[in-house]
Amino acid sequence: MLIHNGDLIDSTNIKSHSYLQINSCGLHPSTPVSRITYRKSGRVDYHILYVISGQCEVEYEGKTHLLKQGFALYPPHVPQKYIDYENTSRMWIHFNGYDMDEILREARLRGGVYPTGASPIFEKMFIQLIAEHNRKLPVSNEKGLLLSMLYTLGKLVNNTDSTNDKINEAVTFITAHYNTEISIRELAASCSLSQSRFMDLFKEQTGMAPHAYQQMLRLKNSMMLLASTQLNITDICAMSGYQDPLYFSRLFKKHTGLSPRQYRLKHSEK
Repeated sequence: MLIHNGDLIDSTNIKSHSYLQINSCGLHPSTPVSRITYRKSGRVDYHILYVISGQCEVEYEGKTHLLKQGFALYPPHVPQKYIDYENTSRMWIHFNGYDMDEILREARLRGGVYPTGASPIFEKMFIQLIAEHNRKLPVSNEKGLLLSMLYTLGKLVNNTDSTNDKINEAVTFITAHYNTEISIRELAASCSLSQSRFMDLFKEQTGMAPHAYQQMLRLKNSMMLLASTQLNITDICAMSGYQDPLYFSRLFKKHTGLSPRQYRLKHSEK
């Protein structure tokens, strides 16, 4: 078993002078070796560990919980101890800020261990936040993603999501990730709906099926890029989420009456 003493020097264990600050985050992939982590004095920031698969034994305020799918939230200065068993995959984030107490109250979140089950939408937001944080760009959406994640967890914990709220979140998710592969089965499961019921409700709300909605967003993006940039058509195809330029061209012409090249030339003439 690997042992990690979190009380040793940690350059990311820092106080915040911002309303919201992400000190560190990451993904622990599945390994064949168990790992125990402890911090007798806790940290100066908040800590969320989210178990994707496997088993994590989490100790919180003297009680031990076996967490399979769900998360634990440690507030500042609360002792931490948890064991990742073999083949456990989880994500983690350390964050703080002078508005954090108020944000968590609004999200109806408090310290504890929560076996919420899987949430594919939340997991993809978490992965996106990790990617944003590690890229260290001068302009980043990581704080916005963290706020969305906290309110999503609050809804999971308090079971306050109405079906309409869940469909709205699915629409928002597809809009933000239109150029990636999206599993309708996973989106339906995250809304606690069957796939057929999810598709019916999605169509009621947007006027089209989920994949048609995603395709509409992809085509609108490609039209904008063709009209306003000099990017080559192959790059625009990839940026819009299509792998096959020939398929993209046929689809584009079917919906616009013009090939991508013709569309660009027509716009240039105007």
